[in-house]
Amino acid sequence: MTTKTKTESQEFLYLPLGSIIVEEQIRSGIDTESESFKTLMASINDRGVLEPVLVTPKDGKYLLLCGERRYLAASKLGLESIPARVVNAITQKDEILAIQLIENLQREDLNPIDQAKGILAYIQAKHPGNGYDVDGVISVLVSYNRRPEDQPEEIANTLLAITKISAKSIQSLYRAISLLKLPTEIQGAIQAGNLPVSQGYLFASNLDCPDLMKIFTDILKTPVTYIALERMLTAYKKVKPDSTNTKPIPVKRQVKDLVSIKTNFEKGLGTYIREDVEKYLQELQVFCDYVQQQMPKIPYGRKRPPQV
Repeated sequence: MTTKTKTESQEFLYLPLGSIIVEEQIRSGIDTESESFKTLMASINDRGVLEPVLVTPKDGKYLLLCGERRYLAASKLGLESIPARVVNAITQKDEILAIQLIENLQREDLNPIDQAKGILAYIQAKHPGNGYDVDGVISVLVSYNRRPEDQPEEIANTLLAITKISAKSIQSLYRAISLLKLPTEIQGAIQAGNLPVSQGYLFASNLDCPDLMKIFTDILKTPVTYIALERMLTAYKKVKPDSTNTKPIPVKRQVKDLVSIKTNFEKGLGTYIREDVEKYLQELQVFCDYVQQQMPKIPYGRKRPPQV
């Protein structure tokens, strides 16, 4: 039987576990075999559920808003009921997500990937007609960070609400969402605590690294510092290209510039001072001599092979 206890502004109940509906939560993939979950079960077994779960009425039952770990632990322990705090009927997905964000982002054990998924889901729920995916949300965050006054009022209000809920800056939200562009293996390592989130940000900002997954596999076996990982992920950018495989660069633009200089010189010929023209001629001669010296190093084009 449901037991009710009323306070000044909230209603607390002991609800049968069977009366609670569990739908998708911000926190994903709870590992019921992890040490932290086993510790929670031991605590509940000794002292009971000290912090009520959060629910809202739905279809004659109660929809779980927050507290899935406590619910699962109580269920695995075979408890018949669990303390719950009931809030007024909430049906809008964005309202549910907002409550879950507030509750979960205040918890230290919510991993960065689930935080990012929660933020993304909240934006998508608030603006279902915009079709926001990860790239779309990142684009909005970048644009807002640069020129907030240019953003539509609706999305601006949503972003401001998230910054208040999460206590994160727009730049921090950008970094968080960028984690969702990572390969699933790297996301999983961050969720499991096997990869520091700071290094996750490094991977997310270097997705074009050709050795990304190899580097990830290597550092899981042999962890490295943030600085060392940064060097590994950006080393390919510092490699000089093989000049033998470099496509010849046309000099049409340079020739066009020279023709333009010649035309301008002809138009103003009568206005120049002889000494300046002589100095200009000397500079041209130096340049011609330099080009002539470099000629042996310049390869022939594919269309005009050397004469034998």
